[in-house]
Amino acid sequence: MASLESVLVAGLVHLFFRFALYITPQSTYLTPGPALPTIIVGVAILDLIYDYRIVPLSMYKRARGIKYICECLVAILFLEVGMLIFWQTIEHLVYLIAKMLLLEMNIVSLDYYYRHETFIIGLFTLPISLGFLALVAGITNHFKMLSRRYMSPQTHVYLRLDNTVRFLRHTDRYKNIRCREAFEKYNSTGNDPKRRSVWVRYFQNYT
Repeated sequence: MASLESVLVAGLVHLFFRFALYITPQSTYLTPGPALPTIIVGVAILDLIYDYRIVPLSMYKRARGIKYICECLVAILFLEVGMLIFWQTIEHLVYLIAKMLLLEMNIVSLDYYYRHETFIIGLFTLPISLGFLALVAGITNHFKMLSRRYMSPQTHVYLRLDNTVRFLRHTDRYKNIRCREAFEKYNSTGNDPKRRSVWVRYFQNYT
């Protein structure tokens, strides 16, 4: 896997090229459309770069600084090629096909198209960018790893909470009135995430 630092540097350099130096994917072809699909594709390409080893194994034997510099340069190259060649070509083809179909088949009027051109093109490019992001997420499995990291503890807490309640029901403390009232309250609020979260936070401190 590439280092996270090199991926972040590549993203920052791309943003610098795009906004500070005004080097945009539309510099060669005039392709109207929203910026959100381009951002989504950029994130997907960065995720793909992060998942692969982008420098030879021999670089890992050299000084860490040299390795990071090489990784940053390669990551920047891959990101710029992906954005300026891969995504620019797809976005421009989608723009030409959508414009031809909508105007040639008289689906929308010429005046309406040019007044809402950015929104209309975004209706085509946004699903494509989301599909590409979903494809990359399936390849790298990073999003699933993040969901497991942040969702699994909550699931384990709920399971421990349920098991604790079942265990305490069979103990002598269940005869205590306060304990019985607490169990009844737990059962009555089992389907309420807001109130049940109080129980979860309470048991997280003791599990």
